[in-house]
Amino acid sequence: MSSQETYEEVDLISKGGNYGWRVYEGPDLYHPPWAPGGNTSLASINPIFPIMGYTHSDVNTNVGSASITGGYVYRSTTDPCMYGRYIYTDLYAGAMWAGTEVPENSGNYTSSRIPFSCSKNSPIPCDTIAGSPLPSLGYIYSFGEDNRKDVFLLTSKGVYRVVRPSLCNYACPKENTTDTESSTPGLSSAAGQLDIIKGRLVFIMISLLILV
Repeated sequence: MSSQETYEEVDLISKGGNYGWRVYEGPDLYHPPWAPGGNTSLASINPIFPIMGYTHSDVNTNVGSASITGGYVYRSTTDPCMYGRYIYTDLYAGAMWAGTEVPENSGNYTSSRIPFSCSKNSPIPCDTIAGSPLPSLGYIYSFGEDNRKDVFLLTSKGVYRVVRPSLCNYACPKENTTDTESSTPGLSSAAGQLDIIKGRLVFIMISLLILV
């Protein structure tokens, strides 16, 4: 959910749920400069708070973020280390996050900012953002999913798909590196994620390979 001034949020929707607006913006109390239709009192609502999110200053301390763009729970077998993570990003394409519920069905969600980069098999040159190792994607407008559950990103620079991590020289211990299905030219990719292995949080990065 895109918020007002400081916080972008991911909400788990419940029928009839109240998500706090305009008493809260994300997890924080909000004081609107005006209140058409009258004020909403704190005592009058039972808010459901975001399960994930980020502040505008997390993305860019100079101009802040534009708006949250979400997002899918990754269910493809292309990147087994991403499986079950919810991926989302900011419109400005300078940051991505992956969130997970730990343990499953607990209602406890965590998310972390994740790096992303271009696949070594990209059929076209992959520009980077000035002063940053991140690829220049322009704006990220939306996510999509195909019949194989592969996740795509629609950006102002092209369409991208999550591919197997080894295409960017990143390690995923669950990946079958003998599978060449995702290395075929013409496929694409995005993002990175947290994987829990033997009680440790291990940072895994994925790759970007643009569609042509």
